[in-house]
Order: sequence, then C-alpha cells, then structure tokens
Amino acid sequence: MKHDERGLTLVEVLATLTIFSIVSLIIWSIFFQGFNFSQKSVSENFMIQETNILIANLTKIHQTSSEYQILSTGVNNCEITVSSKKKDVIQPNKIFNHSEICFEFVLSIKNKAIGSDPNKIVPNENDVSITLTASDKHNPNNKVTMKSYLYKLKGVGY
Repeated sequence: MKHDERGLTLVEVLATLTIFSIVSLIIWSIFFQGFNFSQKSVSENFMIQETNILIANLTKIHQTSSEYQILSTGVNNCEITVSSKKKDVIQPNKIFNHSEICFEFVLSIKNKAIGSDPNKIVPNENDVSITLTASDKHNPNNKVTMKSYLYKLKGVGY
C-alpha cells in the first residue's frame, strides 16, 4: 500500500478560513471608518462654505440697507428671511435656505434703544454680531457654528 497523502486536512482549512475572516473584518471596518470620516468632512466643508456665503450676503444687506429685520422662518425654522429698506423703499424679502442644511442664528445688537422693535436693525445706529449655526438635515449632530460681525464703514455711501 502506498501512503501518498497530499492535500489539506479539515483543521487546516478551518484555521485558514478563520484567519482570513478576521483579517477581512479588520480591513472592512477600517475602510468604512475612513469612508464615514470622509463623508462627515465633506459635509462640514460644504456647511462652512454655505455659511460663509450667507454671512457675505447678510453683510451686504447690512451695508446697503437703511434698516432691516432678520427672522427665522420655514419648516423647523431652518431658513432665514430678511426684509430690508433702502432709502425708504421696501425691498423684496430675501430668503436664505438650503435643501440639505438647517440655518439658525443668534443676534447680539449693541446700542439698542429700550422699547424698540427687537428684530429691527438700523446699521448706522446698531453694532450687530451674529452667530450662525448650520446643521445637516440628514445628520443633525453634524454642525458648524460661525461667529461674525456685521459692519458698515463710516462715511462710505453704498
């Protein structure tokens, strides 16, 4: 009788499959952690860009209006509506919203007269700082907060 035993035993096959499964799970989890981190970073960068655009628009309104109001509107107060007046002419409302981002704001108005309208801003009389928070509508834990100062240069006729 010839004893030529070539091949793999069942124990060797099971050990190989176990090691392969462990290595595959480690690689799989590292890949998806990297992918999720990348998606979160892309979302945060996008929200920062949109918030910068909103601040630039609000600064332009502040510089060119004689008075204006900023209100939270829309579903879940996720959009910002600005009604303004330029030289006693009422301008159409400007609505700032986005399909994937929820905008919230907090205004801090200095030099505000007691008893005046809390939402009315007069650029030449009031110093305004604004804190904008943008959050992802699909993942509300993903937020970006930016603080800015709305300014108007003295002596410049916009």
